[in-house]
Amino acid sequence: MSSIFKTDKGFTLLEVLLAFFIFSILFITIYTTYSGSFKTINMTENRMELYRKAAIVLERISEDLQGGYISLLPSNSFGQPAAYTRFLGEDNDMNGMDADTLSFFSSTQPLFSDAVDTGSGQVISYSVIQGSGEDELILLRSEHPEFIDETETKQGLTLSDGLQAINFTYFDNDGMVHKSWDSDSEEFNGRLPRMVSISLEFLNQGNPDAPFKVMTSVALPIN
Repeated sequence: MSSIFKTDKGFTLLEVLLAFFIFSILFITIYTTYSGSFKTINMTENRMELYRKAAIVLERISEDLQGGYISLLPSNSFGQPAAYTRFLGEDNDMNGMDADTLSFFSSTQPLFSDAVDTGSGQVISYSVIQGSGEDELILLRSEHPEFIDETETKQGLTLSDGLQAINFTYFDNDGMVHKSWDSDSEEFNGRLPRMVSISLEFLNQGNPDAPFKVMTSVALPIN
């Protein structure tokens, strides 16, 4: 005579809860690792895109400045100097943010013209307008032939948005620093700055108190 014992043993409530607890820890650990990785990747991609945009802006301004010169337009019939003949950099602000503007003559080729050689320079102007939010600035660039009707309206195209500060700093031949520059003034007497420093601050959506800052300096033709 033999006896056969058959046992169907299931999981106790304690074992189920313990397994669920372990699984939850593993899931949270894996999720945190992957979400952190994706967040880092997205932040890196956004920062690379921002610096790419900044590089384009700085290169455009640098090329314009490297061709800078003082225009020799004659005075009008009343003996008054023609407008836009000078290198004019103004130290401005907008809603408490640096919003400097700049206007000057440059020998660079027009971006929006099919002409290979215009025969003269053009007026390059950098201006600033308010963006969609109070903490955003938009940098505009305009170009116009040297000999134009001075009453003609000049409109700029967006060079960059998402800015929090735009600052131009000027250096004379002695290395002195100036926040603004007017070549028609007695101080500068028809001269260009020796060098211009360009500083741009871009909005940092992740940390608004720590904007992304890029800058460069451009040496102008000796005059």
